[in-house]
Amino acid sequence: MRSFLITVFTLLLFLSGCMTYQSDWTAVRADHPERDVSRLLELAHKKSHHADSKAAVRESIQLYEEVLNDDPLNYEALSSLAHLYLLLGDEEGNEIPQKKEFYLKAITYAEHAMYLNQDFRHLIDKGEQVWEAVSVLTEREMEPMLFWTTGIFYYYKDCLGPAAQVINFHWIKRAQRVLERMSAINPDYAGGAIHFTWALYYLSIPEGIGGDREKSKALFLRAIETGPNRLLNRWGRAKYFDVKMKNREEFIDDLQWVIAQDITKAEGHFAWNSFYKRDAERMIKDIDNLF
Repeated sequence: MRSFLITVFTLLLFLSGCMTYQSDWTAVRADHPERDVSRLLELAHKKSHHADSKAAVRESIQLYEEVLNDDPLNYEALSSLAHLYLLLGDEEGNEIPQKKEFYLKAITYAEHAMYLNQDFRHLIDKGEQVWEAVSVLTEREMEPMLFWTTGIFYYYKDCLGPAAQVINFHWIKRAQRVLERMSAINPDYAGGAIHFTWALYYLSIPEGIGGDREKSKALFLRAIETGPNRLLNRWGRAKYFDVKMKNREEFIDDLQWVIAQDITKAEGHFAWNSFYKRDAERMIKDIDNLF
């Protein structure tokens, strides 16, 4: 009987998967002189801020990766790639293998952007882990820290089944440490994005090990109050909190607000706002399956 249970547990481990990756820190060391990439970077920024489809996001990614070919230590390109690969992963629906690929790329680019901080690099080179070394990061690295944390949460939520989530729960605790660092620097950063991420944290984990639905509700509200014109906050509350808590009317109200916004004037990144609006329209049409 004991050998049978061991076999079953081993099989479960195999089927559920393990959330692991290895960042190549040597990739963030210039092997040739930096070249002037200002015009190419400007073109990449312009393209990404008009990206209203997956195809346009991919074109933006290609431009930023061309920037890195000439300037592998370009902070803006590294952070932007983390940002856009997260979006590409979110756009992939139920395509788990592609989601995994894109989220891991986002996590890696975010780490490489953080690695440009000399103090962080020193700790990593000494053997510290990312979630330990973030203690020395500053407001300049808020973007990549946020993208790293979001990538971990998205991978955990979208790509792992229930058994794998139990096995890989330590990754949530690691992301929590990065989230705590961001909160210490600026809890109201990016129009409530930190409050929003904490809300996801308390919503995603079981209540017996730290999850708290009331805290999650309060934090989603705090995010909306901090960034009242940010589509992320209401889109995310509808998609994650309202669906999980079976708040059908609130779900409709939040998504109708998102759909009614002019994304050319809304706060936040245009490519994400375009996605939020498309996704809100999709969820409204699919409401009977979601509830």
